[in-house]
Amino acid sequence: MEYLLGSPNDFYAFVNSISEEDKVGIVTHTDVDGIVSGIFLQKILESKNIKINFIEFLNYGSGVLKDLSERRDFDKLFFCDWKADEYIRDVGLLRKKGAVFIIDHHPLNLELEDKSGIIKTDSSYCSSHTLFDLAKGGNYFDTKSWEWLVCVAIVMDYTFNDNKVFEFLNGVYPEIKKENIFESVPGKNGTIIGNALIYYKPNIKKIYDSVLKSDLNSLKDVSLIIEEEIKKTEKQYLEEAEYYPEKNLYYGFVDPKFGSISTVISKVSHNNPDKIFVIVSNSGTNDGFVKVSSRAQSGKVDLNLLLKRCVEGFENSSAGGHVKAAAGSFPEKYLEEFKKRLLGNL
Repeated sequence: MEYLLGSPNDFYAFVNSISEEDKVGIVTHTDVDGIVSGIFLQKILESKNIKINFIEFLNYGSGVLKDLSERRDFDKLFFCDWKADEYIRDVGLLRKKGAVFIIDHHPLNLELEDKSGIIKTDSSYCSSHTLFDLAKGGNYFDTKSWEWLVCVAIVMDYTFNDNKVFEFLNGVYPEIKKENIFESVPGKNGTIIGNALIYYKPNIKKIYDSVLKSDLNSLKDVSLIIEEEIKKTEKQYLEEAEYYPEKNLYYGFVDPKFGSISTVISKVSHNNPDKIFVIVSNSGTNDGFVKVSSRAQSGKVDLNLLLKRCVEGFENSSAGGHVKAAAGSFPEKYLEEFKKRLLGNL
């Protein structure tokens, strides 16, 4: 696996620099890769008898890191599966409080001048996989018994399309096929975790603790409830979305009662890899705001760049992600302008 920025030795040195007196925090994302990344990082630190003072599950949004800086005291702070380098000013504030280390696979923000304390991998190598490799390379804990969980993150973050990543996945599950990957063992386990994250949101710690104990049975009932809602919303979106054949684009507005549109669009795009899908929703957002999620599994369109251009100049807005998957949020008053820019930029 190629590091675009940083190295394993940077990570090992940072971990070794932590003293018994240090207050240590972890910030991780609210999806499956974020949960699994946090678990692997926790196990690495615990293997070194390092006490974790707090773990935060943060979604992206304007001011979230500034709020974190005001609420939390720390000496050492880890970010995993979190594109902290997009928030240059706020990362600067955090670095004044303590030492910060970032493990991430979102595109690097080249405008960030101080790129120390950052490991970046390609989007096709999820953060859970990186931390799994770091744990194995540093001999922190028995990674063999946790192969099942890194495979879950690989499937749910769609990094299995990379040939080398799929070779690893296939080595753990020889029977696995890309065509029906969500019917595989890691696909089914990932669906349970992902659906539980939707059902129990914002109580993400509940799911985190269950996965840490390898207890997915307690999450199965709520997963079935969410799965039915996802199927309904997926059907609604495909029936009602506007289709622009010259752009190869499906664009639609949905209002799922469970508040998550990323799972819906992931399922839709998996079955239609050559199309571009964009979903807008105000479910689960602050009053007056909408969120947008996009997928284009072919990789022919850079959705990270596309959404950034579409919200540029909008107040209290943010957008970004990966080439094949990106998301954002902005005030609802910009909805028509967003759609205009979307079609124009495509």
